[in-house]
Amino acid sequence: MPSQELPRNRKERRAQTRQPQSSADIPLARPPKQETPTGKTLLEIAEERQLLQRSKEGSPSITTTRINPDGSIIEFPSPPNPNQTPYLDIFLYSSSLIFLYFTLTLLVHHQYATDPPSLLPLLLSSTVFAPAPWLIVLLVATLHPRASHPLMQVVFAGLAIIAGTWLVKASNDDPYLAVMKKAPPLGTLWVWAVVELRWEIAAGCLAATGGWSWWKGIGFGKR
Repeated sequence: MPSQELPRNRKERRAQTRQPQSSADIPLARPPKQETPTGKTLLEIAEERQLLQRSKEGSPSITTTRINPDGSIIEFPSPPNPNQTPYLDIFLYSSSLIFLYFTLTLLVHHQYATDPPSLLPLLLSSTVFAPAPWLIVLLVATLHPRASHPLMQVVFAGLAIIAGTWLVKASNDDPYLAVMKKAPPLGTLWVWAVVELRWEIAAGCLAATGGWSWWKGIGFGKR
């Protein structure tokens, strides 16, 4: 391979760098062997500090910590506690159920009352001055955070069946004044209990209410 003359000045060096090089001009050599790392890996450091075992016990784990080059550990903020009271869920459930209670009260008044009720007095009497909405808030705050527990699922299933059958019986057999008093709270409890249940249990409770109504020979809205 003929030897190439070295560039003598800057102008020649620039001209040489601009010229395209062929594959024959590129020197062939093996890449340098990388040295085996002598330091410890992150997994080895995590095992030494027992981060993998501590993650199973609820302590800061390897996914919530960062190891600095000097070996010190920085813990990220821990995730929210699942046992913390869900105040936002309680507020949303309570406000929705209170609105449902007011809607059912308005419907029964329009169905049985001779004169259409005024909206503002009915709203105040069925929400602010009535004991049922406050009882709904108390029940939701007490039972909703534990709704997924198997025992609470049994409680909600029983409440759904009792409230549903009682509402069907009252709306067909009781006088209209009794229906006006019973229908809003029973309907609200029935809807809430069904919503808190798992879908297969809720479907079974609805089927049980429908089967009981068929067995008793009564139905929905016969009046």
